[in-house]
Amino acid sequence: MFEIYDHLYKLGGIKASELKEIVIYLTAFNLTPLDYEKITGKPWNEEETNTTEEAKTPLQS
Repeated sequence: MFEIYDHLYKLGGIKASELKEIVIYLTAFNLTPLDYEKITGKPWNEEETNTTEEAKTPLQS
């Protein structure tokens, strides 16, 4: 499975965030956080930034 997702990521068929979800939720594929780092070149614990308008607006109290 590693090779499949490695090729998909390099071809642009899957985003890093989607790959992270596969590692977390589809454990039957046997991908690990280390595989994620090898495929994407990004650290596993990297904070994801929200780009939606909701994330840009300050919290109202």
